[in-house]
Amino acid sequence: MRTRYESGSSWEDAFGFSRAVRVGNLLFVSKTGPLGPDGTIASDDVGEQTDVVLKKIAGILADADFGVGDVVQSRMYLTDIAHWQRAAAVHGRFFRDVRPAFTLLHVLPFPEKDMRVAIEVLACRDG
Repeated sequence: MRTRYESGSSWEDAFGFSRAVRVGNLLFVSKTGPLGPDGTIASDDVGEQTDVVLKKIAGILADADFGVGDVVQSRMYLTDIAHWQRAAAVHGRFFRDVRPAFTLLHVLPFPEKDMRVAIEVLACRDG
């Protein structure tokens, strides 16, 4: 059985995707950026953006009855690789006890010009 979770983002309708999809004991969370409900980005700082993204992901996980401890894989997309240490420090604090598999990707700019980071995760629950 497949269950979709939506956030109400206009990007979901424009691109035809769900914020997250649960299939059995797996939850696939789409690339999530630091955009607020009004579509703005609160800070240019990559560390602050990373914190916003991870808090949004925690909320998505909770909506699907998953937790941060269920995350088994994380992918981080950065537009400026020079900022990797700042973003990694925030990610490291958030996942300190979980230690999921991790990939860091350097990407071209996002459509939102001030967006510096985006993250997607895969979560798995036992049972």
